[in-house]
Amino acid sequence: MAKTIKTESGLYIYDALSNKFALVNSEQDLLDDKYYAAFLRDNDFRDVKKKCEFEVKYPLSKDELTDMFNKKVKSITLALTEQCNLRCKYCGYMAKYMDHNYHIKEMTKETAFKAIDFLMKHSQESDVCNIGFYGGEPLLKINLIKECVAYVKERYPFRQPTYNITTNATLIEEKIAIFLIENNFKITISLDGPYREQNKYRVDRKGNASYKNVYRGIEILYQKDPRYFKGNVNYNVVMYNGINRKLLESLEYLWKSDVTLIDLFETEYFKKSRDKSDEESVDEKIDEKNFDIVYRNLLLNMKKYQNAFNESDVNKTIFPGGFCVPGVRKNFITADGKIIICEKVDERQELFRIGDIYNGIDMERVNKLMNETEKRLSKCKYCWAARFCNICFMDVLSMKQEYCDQSKENIEKELGYYISRISPDRELVNYIANISLI
Repeated sequence: MAKTIKTESGLYIYDALSNKFALVNSEQDLLDDKYYAAFLRDNDFRDVKKKCEFEVKYPLSKDELTDMFNKKVKSITLALTEQCNLRCKYCGYMAKYMDHNYHIKEMTKETAFKAIDFLMKHSQESDVCNIGFYGGEPLLKINLIKECVAYVKERYPFRQPTYNITTNATLIEEKIAIFLIENNFKITISLDGPYREQNKYRVDRKGNASYKNVYRGIEILYQKDPRYFKGNVNYNVVMYNGINRKLLESLEYLWKSDVTLIDLFETEYFKKSRDKSDEESVDEKIDEKNFDIVYRNLLLNMKKYQNAFNESDVNKTIFPGGFCVPGVRKNFITADGKIIICEKVDERQELFRIGDIYNGIDMERVNKLMNETEKRLSKCKYCWAARFCNICFMDVLSMKQEYCDQSKENIEKELGYYISRISPDRELVNYIANISLI
């Protein structure tokens, strides 16, 4: 479980089991017994030629999970409606929109209020209490959103949850902007870039461009309160055709808000409707320091390496990936009140349903989810990249060798960057140490 990492400052060997790295002259030298023995001694390094493995095990016990479910639930996200005023061609709901026999689901006020009651009951000892609104396009249900906020104020006057919403921004007008600002909503706007990039796949039901309406909504928000905008608005950008200078320049210009760059998940519908011109384009080589968006995302991603290499006790028992605690940090509430582990997974998969708002989190379902996840991650015990893998519940049912190969390639690049660029720079180390992941 060792890997040689080539960097601009030299060749390193990384040992996953002990979570250490050290500089080597060449891979050839490691084959020389005398040099290898001296290398192990001088660097206090484990003999990486000996076979070893991790123990893959979820870190929390049943009792710990039960205690968290009872008192420390952090968040719910309400799926207010599956309906949307756009028809983005890569959207996961497109198959439903194209099926004229499918009945679009809408959340009732009673279900929304019951979900809020669930959160308030089970978040008494949580450091975070958040209510999210999701769609479809949640602003189609703006009246229900207002009713939910009013319900919290009336029913739970001593609680002050935070609110967030994910929207395409086309429906934002002055009254909606004022409501969102007055209630300090965190707003995530789906925007794929400048005019041409946004309009390629993010269109309305008639195939018309959406950029002007989105830009108008963004502008209304900004003009109402620039300071609020800077602190509360960010963008989700789907990189349907990789990353390029023009895209980054347009996003840097757009009021300097935070941007999350999202890799495209290619649905079956999108595979059939995708523009052939996409195949002609590839990612440009970008100097990350030239673009604040890219550089901040990069440094945020370095946090996991920083944390790993500064742990006093290196654990041989791991649970690979970015797995959150199911039922605690994220709870996606469907229109009919089911609790799904988060909004990113396929809610049709029964494995991801962990309870409902009427009976709470079902421990048997959680155990089933964790057992199946551990089973599928068993091969990770031999992987040098397991400590830093980003696999999560969204990926676990469809994890194939292609996923693992891409993950290892990404981690090799990131680890090389951390070793050569971050670890020698005390100022950067301190900056990353102070980044909050909440």
